[in-house]
Amino acid sequence: FGEPVYKYSLKEGIQDGFLTPFKVKRIQTTLDEYIYTSDDIILDGEVEEGYVYKESDFNKKIIIKEREIKRVQEMLANINQQEKTLVFCANQAHAAMVRDIINQEVKVKKTDYCVRVTANDGEAGEAFLRRFQDNENRIPTILTTSQKLSTGVNARNIRNIVLMRPVDNMIEFKQIIGRGTRLFDGKSYFTI
Repeated sequence: FGEPVYKYSLKEGIQDGFLTPFKVKRIQTTLDEYIYTSDDIILDGEVEEGYVYKESDFNKKIIIKEREIKRVQEMLANINQQEKTLVFCANQAHAAMVRDIINQEVKVKKTDYCVRVTANDGEAGEAFLRRFQDNENRIPTILTTSQKLSTGVNARNIRNIVLMRPVDNMIEFKQIIGRGTRLFDGKSYFTI
């Protein structure tokens, strides 16, 4: 369309008080790369010997559930488990696995504490999303998703955005971060 008529950055929106600022908390594990060895057990499928599996391969080409359990444990240890949280996963199957792990690991044992909202979840997913967006509802508290919630979700009290997949596109990254920038009384920042 040519040059923009006007530019207004995320940074400017935060400085002008229209958007909530954020803090970044980076969590790494000791298993951010993987090379198959002969003593590893393969439950299903085939592994490429000598191939270095990197972050973009996890939960797509290779699934190591113990790695995801550790990542969820680290996430839960670093957030207030009563605050609304969006978790972006590699795909819909990964979002289901992470949802199940969160519900097993979390201190709060309530039905629908963590739910999955993806394109395949239909009306049930839409109902979970509406309840999550309602700031009066504390449950669901955590939503897992893959792509569906990266744009167009207006839930003003989101306190945590968790990226459990690589986001290689700056536009998508800013769209995802935008889910947490909504202003809300008592919300002085959100955590990525």
